[in-house]
Amino acid sequence: MACDSCGTSITRCNLLKINSIYFIVAALFVMGCGGVALAAPPATPPPVIAPTWTFSPLPSPSATATLIPTLPPTDTFTASPSPTITPTETFTPSPEPQWVIQGPGQILAPILLYHQIGYSKIKDNPYYVSPEEFEKQMNLLYAWGYRTITVRQLAIAIHNGAELPVKPIVLTFDDGNENVYTTAFPIMQKYGFVGTAYLVYNYVGAANFLNKDEIQELYNSGWEIGSHSISHMDLTKHPNREEDEIYESRRKLENLLGIPISTFAYPFGTYNDLTLFYMNNAGYIAAVGLGPDMHQGLGNIFYLYRRDIKGSYDLKTFAGFLPWQGDLNNLSVVTVVP
Repeated sequence: MACDSCGTSITRCNLLKINSIYFIVAALFVMGCGGVALAAPPATPPPVIAPTWTFSPLPSPSATATLIPTLPPTDTFTASPSPTITPTETFTPSPEPQWVIQGPGQILAPILLYHQIGYSKIKDNPYYVSPEEFEKQMNLLYAWGYRTITVRQLAIAIHNGAELPVKPIVLTFDDGNENVYTTAFPIMQKYGFVGTAYLVYNYVGAANFLNKDEIQELYNSGWEIGSHSISHMDLTKHPNREEDEIYESRRKLENLLGIPISTFAYPFGTYNDLTLFYMNNAGYIAAVGLGPDMHQGLGNIFYLYRRDIKGSYDLKTFAGFLPWQGDLNNLSVVTVVP
């Protein structure tokens, strides 16, 4: 039986229709994929997704490495070399001297006697030692190992035994002149030295002599203060005055100064039997006179020997008075500004 529209058999016609439908559907599908706007609804744009940051892997640490956090750089302290300092020429005390028990009995200890440390208006005045020479003498004593003690310390060692320096020396100053405080005292302090100042009672506080405040400072610095009589007279020529000059000078000085007076210095270095009698009963433990010997003991406890140092002595002469001597040619150079 034939189809009315195409003149073929009905079966063949149906197959053609089915194939046509497949063709049309396929064509429409192809056109939709090609993006024809009218053939398909507009596509919804895909959502925008923020990219995910990725990191390149760090190299694995070695077996000996230590993970240390990286910090902002800071200023790194780098120790600079220690500067080279040029030492200045200053006096440096040597180590503390060794002290040993000496006495009781005889002790080798030079005692030096000074009067004025300054400049005299009279040429070649033997009682004046210039500050320059005095400084040289102190420097020599220190360099050769001498260390100072007072007359009182020496007397106690003679009487009872006591610790003294290996090379003890005693520096005494008679009359109580003011330059002992203004000139000798600061020079001696540089070397750690002390002295014994023998005062004439009537001179204390007079012009050009020590006053109470200056005496007190000397005493507080380790100096000894002793008596040199009331009026500085030759006691052997005034027997009726000896008792007062010896007894009363001690009492008056102690009342005036408020410090102990233990030793006495004979004016002009003169004495007699009556002088020694009063001295032994006045409460003094020792007295000093004059003499070149340096061995001090109970036999001369009331007339310890002193060497008078004159302004005309040079350093070599001064050194010759000392029992323990060193090299005179290798002393440090000292300068004193007048």
